[in-house]
Amino acid sequence: MVCLQNNFLQVEIDTKGAEVKKIYHRQFQLDYLWNSDPAYWNRSSPVLFPIVGKVKDNTYTYQNNPYHLTQHGFARDTDFTLAHHTETEAVFFIDSTSQSLTLYPFKFRLSIIYTLSNASLNVAYKVENKQDGEMLFSIGAHPAFNCPLEPGLSFEDYTLTFEKEEHTPRLLLGANGISRNTEEVFAADSKELPLDYNLFVTKDAIVFKDLQSSYMTFGSDKASHGLRFHFAGFPYMGIWTKPGPFICIEPWCGVADFEDADGKLENKEGINRLKAGEIFEAAYTMEFF
Repeated sequence: MVCLQNNFLQVEIDTKGAEVKKIYHRQFQLDYLWNSDPAYWNRSSPVLFPIVGKVKDNTYTYQNNPYHLTQHGFARDTDFTLAHHTETEAVFFIDSTSQSLTLYPFKFRLSIIYTLSNASLNVAYKVENKQDGEMLFSIGAHPAFNCPLEPGLSFEDYTLTFEKEEHTPRLLLGANGISRNTEEVFAADSKELPLDYNLFVTKDAIVFKDLQSSYMTFGSDKASHGLRFHFAGFPYMGIWTKPGPFICIEPWCGVADFEDADGKLENKEGINRLKAGEIFEAAYTMEFF
C-alpha cells in the first residue's frame, strides 16, 4: 500500500488498479472513503479504462475485428508500477501488453497522479498514444464515500448540492445499455439532489450528460462534515449506490453503450480520440471539510 499524508489527510493507495483504499481526515478523525465491504460492494475507488460502463454483450468491434471487454475495462484489475512517490504525491502507470492488445488493440501508457494539498486530494489522468495510428478510449472515476459520514445520521439525510441550477435529465438504464428515455430528477430551479435509495433500487445509477456545474457538495444540514467534488472537463457524471451505506460520485470521459449502439468502437458515444503521439489529460479534485 502506498501512503500519502500531510497535516490534514492520510491516503492509502493499492498498486492493484492504482485504487485509493482510504481517505482519513487526521484532524476530524473521520474516514471519508468507503471501506470495500464485500457485503455491499468490494471496491472503493476503481479507475475505469479503456471503457466506462459496459459495451453491449461485453463485445465491440474495431476495424471490423471483434474484441471482448468486461464492465469498466481492465485497468481496475491491473497491477500498476509506482513511478514516483513523495509524502504528498504518487505517480502510477501501466503500459499496454501483449495480453491487453487481445482485449483492446491500442498501444498506450496510462498514468495516474495523486496529489495532496491541504485537505484536498487531486487525481489526474494522463493517457498517451504509443502507436502510429489513432487511439480510441474512455476513462472515468468511481470513488465511493461513506454515507452517512457521521454516526446518528442516515443516507437520506444527505444531499448533493450543485454549483448551479440544474435542468439536465437523468439518462435511464435499460436491459441492454442506456436507453434514449430520460427522467427529470431535479426540482424546478433547484441546485439540490436529495439522496434517496428509491432513486437507485430499480433504476440503478443516475447518469447525467453535460451538467452545467463544475462542482457539487456532498453534505447534510444535520452534519458537521462533507466534501466538495470538482469535476470540470468531464462531460458525463454517474451517481450510484448498491444501495448501501455509501454514495459514488463518478466523473467520466466516456459512457456505457446505448441500447441502439452498433457495437463499433469508432461510433461509440463519448469516445475519445488521440492521434499518434498525442496525450490526453483530465483531473478532478476532492475537497474534504
